[in-house]
Formats: sequence, structure tokens, C-alpha cells
Amino acid sequence: MANLKPLNLPPSELKKHVATVHVSGELSLLERKIVNVLLLNAYDELLTKKRHTLPVGILCTMLGFDSKNHDALKRALLKVMSTPISFDLLHDGGKTDWEASPLIAYASIKSGTCAYEYSDWLAEKLANPDIYTLININVQRQFSGGYALALYENCLRFKRTGSTGWIPVETWRRLLGADASMYDEFKHFSSEVIKKAVKEINQVSNIIVTPEYKREARRVVQIRFLVDDNPQRSMLDNDEDEDQKAVRGSEAFKRLTKLGVGDRLAISWIQQEPERALQTALYVEERAKRKQIRGNAGGYARTVFEKGSNIEPPQNHLKEVPAPPPRTDDQTSADERARRTSEKIKALSLAEKQQFAAEYMAQGGKGNTYQHDIGTFKNALERTAYTAWLRAKMAAD
Repeated sequence: MANLKPLNLPPSELKKHVATVHVSGELSLLERKIVNVLLLNAYDELLTKKRHTLPVGILCTMLGFDSKNHDALKRALLKVMSTPISFDLLHDGGKTDWEASPLIAYASIKSGTCAYEYSDWLAEKLANPDIYTLININVQRQFSGGYALALYENCLRFKRTGSTGWIPVETWRRLLGADASMYDEFKHFSSEVIKKAVKEINQVSNIIVTPEYKREARRVVQIRFLVDDNPQRSMLDNDEDEDQKAVRGSEAFKRLTKLGVGDRLAISWIQQEPERALQTALYVEERAKRKQIRGNAGGYARTVFEKGSNIEPPQNHLKEVPAPPPRTDDQTSADERARRTSEKIKALSLAEKQQFAAEYMAQGGKGNTYQHDIGTFKNALERTAYTAWLRAKMAAD
């Protein structure tokens, strides 16, 4: 969950990282999963709705949890409500402000529905993609250890840069919730937390992490984790098909993710409206260069793409788009499969769309914002997950 600042980068790079975020106190595996699932469910409406709801059955399915054990679920929600999240905001000149809030301000379970609220302050923080990286629920469900999931969350955002940077041991303990006195001795922290967490991440997740240690007078004082893709577990990353792999190589995807748009959201935009996705990236880049964006560029891009009006980036900026490299036979084949899949989906009748959506939700797909009259989902994250499922199904037929 944490947005760590790589300590070995120059100050100009540190400014890109809005805050250091950590959860005070130890959360169990179930509690960490709840935090992520509830945020995923609320993400698109963090700034427009105070109270969010999720059927308990769907919540438990997403958690991989026994839906009949409501007492354990209530205890986990109470722990999340009593656990603060801290933000250390770094300003020019090195001065640091500190702010904190409970992870959840309110929760209830009534008539088979879980309702919950965030404080207004925390909702604004969580809506900023630089602050929080959404965790793939398919990957999250593979974890059996709380420390492993916590370390995974803290390393995932550095997959593209390749390293977390050097972080003090004490900071890692706070971020992972390893506050017990037994971990005051590094050998216990290393053997019981770091080594076991690294082993589980590398076995079950879509990344591989490798710890490196910095010593002073034989004492380990800092740790960094090298982060790379795990090719053996790539199917967990939203069951990515050849179509999505082709999208990841596109100019629009590279530009959008550089602005801070999440991977899956960028893929969804490009699959739906590739030209608009690229126009959005170019438009936001130009605004950012002119310092005309207040706040986060990724969040601004989302507003631009989804508001529906025409986007007209400057013509001189369009010229900056480099010519694509020559296509290989495999890339051409992938593009052709993607094109055929897109044509199949566009040709679906409303009745067929409704039938596929019903099949998707029957298999456990999230459908809180399903719109039966048009056969799709209002929530962008739900729509992204459904689109990936539908494209994989259509490509296999």
C-alpha cells in the first residue's frame, strides 16, 4: 500500500513521489485484503459518493473467504477501522508534514450488504494514483501470508523502475507491520519476515523481488528490493492475452502510464477508444509542460478521457510521436488477432452483450455497476476486468 520514495534518487526525482504512506500497526492477511477490495470497489466514486456498498457474498468471493463466517469479517473490519494510515509529505527544502486518518471511518453489515465510508480527507488522497497502487485481486488471492502481501504491495509500484531504492530497516518494519519486539534483532526480522515474504512473492505473484543489504559496521541498516516481472506467473496479471500485450507496446500506453494512469485503466481506454486514448496523453503532456495542471497528471488524464468532449492536442505536439519500429511477424499476428476480436465484440447484439455479462457475473465477476439496458458496466475498473474476460473468451472461440 505504501508509496515509498527511493532514497538513492536526486531531490528532483523525489518531488515526483507525493508522499510516503504507511499503515501503523500490524494487519492480518485478511485485513490487508479487505483494505484493497473495498478501495477497488469504491475507487471510481471516491470523490462523488460518501458511502459505498458491496454485497457480502461478492466481498467474500473477492477475498477468497468463507462467506458464512460473518463474525470474523466483522472483527477484521473493526481492526481496519481502528488502524491509522499515515502520510509524511515532503516539501521543498526537505521539510516534512505529517497527517493521519483511520483507514475506514464507518462500516456496517446489514441485510447481506457491507457499507463503508472514508473520511473526506482520505478519499482525496486515495483518489490520487500517485498515492495508491491498486492491487490485482486475482494476484492478491494467491497470498497466504500477511507480510508477503505487504511487501508485494510496497514493491509492485517499482516494477517499471526496477528497484525500491535504499530504505532504512526500521522503515521497512513499519511498512510491513513487523512491530513485534522479537524483530528488534535483524536476524529474526530477516528469517521470519523478509526471507519468507520474498519466497512467497516469487512463487505466487506476477513479480520477482530480490533483497539487497547495506551494512555499517557489520550491521544491516538499509534494504532495497530489485523488482522484475515474473514470466512464470504472468497469467495472474489479469489473465493478459495477446491483445493486451500488443496494447502495452503502443505509444498511447507508454505515454499514459508515464503520466501516472494505472496499467489496466490505460489498457481499457486503448481497447475502447485508441485514438482518444492517445489524444488524451498528448493533451495532458502538453498541459503538464506548461504547468497548467493543478494536482496529479494521471487523475487529470482520467477526467479528460472520461468527460466525453472533443480533445484537440496541439498539432506541433502530434509531430513528436515517433514512428513505430518495424513490426515482427509475431507482433503482426497479435495485432491481427486483436483486430478480429474487436470486430467480433463490436458486432455483438444487445441480447448477446447481456448474455455474456450475465455469464461473467455468474462466474464471480464483479457487477455492482452493471447496466442491463446497454449490457456493460459503468465503473471503469469493473468494465476493465469484464473487457479482459470478454476479449479472452471471444479470442478463444
